[in-house]
Amino acid sequence: MTIEQILDDIKSPRVKKCILDSDMYNEMDDQYALAYCLGSEKIELLSVNAAPFYNGRSVDFETGMVDSYNETLRMYDYCGVSADDIPVYEGSRVKYTAENGYAPIDSPAARNIIKTVKESEEIIYVITTGCCSNVTSACLIDPSIKDNMCVIWLGGHELNHKDCHEFNLSQDYAAGQLLLNCGVPLVMLPADGPKGSLGGTIQLYITVETLKGIKGDGKAQKFFREELPAEYLPNEDGTPKIAEWDSNLGRVLWDIAAPAVLNIPDTFDFKIVPTPIFGDDKKYAFDRTRHKMIYMNRLNRERVLEDAFGCISRV
Repeated sequence: MTIEQILDDIKSPRVKKCILDSDMYNEMDDQYALAYCLGSEKIELLSVNAAPFYNGRSVDFETGMVDSYNETLRMYDYCGVSADDIPVYEGSRVKYTAENGYAPIDSPAARNIIKTVKESEEIIYVITTGCCSNVTSACLIDPSIKDNMCVIWLGGHELNHKDCHEFNLSQDYAAGQLLLNCGVPLVMLPADGPKGSLGGTIQLYITVETLKGIKGDGKAQKFFREELPAEYLPNEDGTPKIAEWDSNLGRVLWDIAAPAVLNIPDTFDFKIVPTPIFGDDKKYAFDRTRHKMIYMNRLNRERVLEDAFGCISRV
């Protein structure tokens, strides 16, 4: 499929088959993205891959992946989902490095992507809400899968930003470079723009009050409306439990933008542009002759939040 045909497919009403590739333990937005997928009537979630990460929530890259795997299973319990029905796969335990010639990193997650794509008669959308190590590896292990898949990735900043070096990209920068160079169809959802623009997924900020948009008294609804945010709120003495809530923005549910692409595509302003280059200097480089990708220019914050909370209310 051409990138134009993929955009047409994204905008079509048919149900899309998806894999969620997520660093589920890194932040609280991944959990909401998972619940969004489960409550969507336009997404058929086939499996979940655990993506690695390394920050204050993990002791190393591998531990971040294992914790993400376990956090996915914890979310399944709240959402009434069985891993027998929607399997979970462990992802990469190491980063891409020059020392091994940037060889693909084999893992159950990468193999899951390959197997799912090759067995499907329709395009598979890989919703990628963490670093792209698993997805990049799958594309390099078996380049033929690029003919029947599309990656929806939260990675990089807006193209007019001073640099491209946001969190998901920085976790495995070489994997991001390889992903943009390998030719796989890509929907890029930037995180942030130039100061004051609020043009990227950073618009999806919420407060505890905002989460009251999740309705219902089921186990999942109570968890996502009250219990999960409480895990991230400060302790009574003011010290952070997990991570501090920003005094102005609360928290940002970055990752719910990815399921929204398939659930309410008409709320996004998409552009088809030449795929940029993630330079070694952590800045964008541009070449008009490169293969094209779909780029999120703008989104409607209120509508994305409303739709996400509506889907979570149905879980």
